[in-house]
Amino acid sequence: MIRTLVLKGHKLIDGVSLKQIKKYLKDKKTTIWVDMENATDAEFELIMKAFDFHPLAIEDAKKSIELPKVDVFDHYIYLVLHSVISEQGSMHFKKTEIDFFLGNNFLVTIHNYSSPSIEHLVDKLKRNHSPISRTADFLMYEIIDYFVDLYFPLLDQWEDYVEQLETMIIVHKQPKNVLKEILKIKREVINLKKSITPQRDVINKLARRDFPHIRPLTSVYFRDVHDHILRVHTEIETERDLINTAFEAYMSTISNRMATINNKMNQVMQKLTIVATIFMPLTFFAGVYGMNFHYFPEITWKYGYLLFWILVVIISAFMYMFFRRKKWM
Repeated sequence: MIRTLVLKGHKLIDGVSLKQIKKYLKDKKTTIWVDMENATDAEFELIMKAFDFHPLAIEDAKKSIELPKVDVFDHYIYLVLHSVISEQGSMHFKKTEIDFFLGNNFLVTIHNYSSPSIEHLVDKLKRNHSPISRTADFLMYEIIDYFVDLYFPLLDQWEDYVEQLETMIIVHKQPKNVLKEILKIKREVINLKKSITPQRDVINKLARRDFPHIRPLTSVYFRDVHDHILRVHTEIETERDLINTAFEAYMSTISNRMATINNKMNQVMQKLTIVATIFMPLTFFAGVYGMNFHYFPEITWKYGYLLFWILVVIISAFMYMFFRRKKWM
């Protein structure tokens, strides 16, 4: 789907065909914005011919690019940035790519998913809530500024969730899959950081006007975006620290629990060992008097059985008192 908006003075012309684009491109006081969502190969061909884009740039725009990048061409720059869409009720986010072709008086945006930042700007223009500047670079600033701000609700959601997990760990009300949840959100944070770090560098270059087609007025606004994305980067580092703290708290809880179990097992084994030790001499006596020798002096003595039990009681009592005095039981 191709959507074309032409800003001429305070007028907004919607639905201009690509064949009419070249006429407006010659007018330097006119700004052209073409937005492409889920574009077909035929639409890519049309846009390449209308704006004279390099085939390699179009090839990049057709495929998904994992990391932000910027390429400078003769009469435009090609920029790849990423936005995020949070999945409702989940800590997972979907990274969405937006490709920008920025010239002196035109902006082409390409994306495969519905973009809240694009729709926000379109709605703003149609309601005549015009940006401060209606130039192509300022329109690009409006889009980038909006989707950078979308990172903050996601980060706040992550922070609340990690703190909730940490509280459950501390009060010993852990869900069974708490470790799985910690590792999952840690993976999400790492994935986001991989995208944010190069994106921060690209926006910094836009703020410094390292690329053509960025006006001094717009570069000032890009500095503000750069400040926002620096905050995002700082909050991601904070999230990593929180996750590591939660992980350490979990491992500490598990270690304490294992230590408690080991202590209890040691106490049980100690008691069983004492009982076994007490029975060792008794087993010896029982074994000796259980032998089937014909000539056994104590067998024929009428007090032999009584003597056996007296010895059993005395030995058992002596060993029990000995272990009590040593505080082994």
